[in-house]
Amino acid sequence: MTASTDLRVLFRAPAGPRRGFGHLVRCRSLARALGANPLIAIRGGDRARTAARTLGFELVAGSPATAIGHVAPNVLVVDDPIAADARRWIACARRNGVGVVTVHDLGLGAAEGDLVVDGSVVRAATWGGWGGSEDPRPQRGDPRPRVLRGPRFAILDPAFSSVRRAPRHGLEPRVLIALGGGPRAALASAIAGAVRHQMPWIRIRIAGGFAPALPADRGHIEWTGPLDGLAAELSACDVAVVGGGVSLYEACARGVAAVAVPVVGPQRPTVRGFVARHAARGTWGAFDADGVAREVVHLLRRPDVRVRLAARGRQLVDGRGAIRVADAVRQLARGQHRAGTAARHETPQAMRRVS
Repeated sequence: MTASTDLRVLFRAPAGPRRGFGHLVRCRSLARALGANPLIAIRGGDRARTAARTLGFELVAGSPATAIGHVAPNVLVVDDPIAADARRWIACARRNGVGVVTVHDLGLGAAEGDLVVDGSVVRAATWGGWGGSEDPRPQRGDPRPRVLRGPRFAILDPAFSSVRRAPRHGLEPRVLIALGGGPRAALASAIAGAVRHQMPWIRIRIAGGFAPALPADRGHIEWTGPLDGLAAELSACDVAVVGGGVSLYEACARGVAAVAVPVVGPQRPTVRGFVARHAARGTWGAFDADGVAREVVHLLRRPDVRVRLAARGRQLVDGRGAIRVADAVRQLARGQHRAGTAARHETPQAMRRVS
């Protein structure tokens, strides 16, 4: 990873108990891949700001003009599915000559950056209003942005780009449940109880994010509390129960057999896409804790199925997406720098011609 100490990047993203913290995690992953100081203007309340600080962000307050004026970034990264808010920040960045990167899931949000990134495993039919092939590089004068699409560009912590975990032969079977906090904590607890009912000897870890731990069966069900990423937990489990967001991509990149649960409606197409590609098990329709537990138990009892599922997941998501995106962001920053330098040199010449 190349450090970018001279590259100033400002992130804009939402977070909170209802919308989750996946956008924050993704921004931090890109900051790590860039080697840049993680500065963020967050859209959310006190809990979101606390979570951002816990994840190592430095918060930047104020309106788009205030935040951009204070940081003077080379690049603004907007990871927000609400297009109206994203456009306020994009417009302000453009007025200040700042390069813009927009990050998306399923094409949602204002796909109006100079660099547009969507690491989704599935695509909307008219994704972002832009057609064409993956990763087009516009010619000089072409108004289209550069577009990076597909799971090769899924932004995960650079730790997931390393060689996948070693096989867990002969070790006590373990299940990780990582559905996030808020109301999902109760669902995670119910799934853990249903798995234990069928296989009482299984050890289960619940990564509940910033949600308080619920009562658990001590010795067999543990709550982790807030974590600095899921890489270590995923390396230590045989089956992971994850939502249809960033954690599903992480499980695949780590080479773990995953059962995917769409904890919010917009995650259903993603879960459907992974299941259709035989990279995860799960359902994108109605589900309950007992049904999810049956999928988990099936995988625990069939190591051959686990191996095939994990291999296909790793093939689909190799974990190097953040590194690829970081290279594109650096190229954008260099282009912005050259354009700014050219503009400064041209101004005196124009003045001389007038005089």
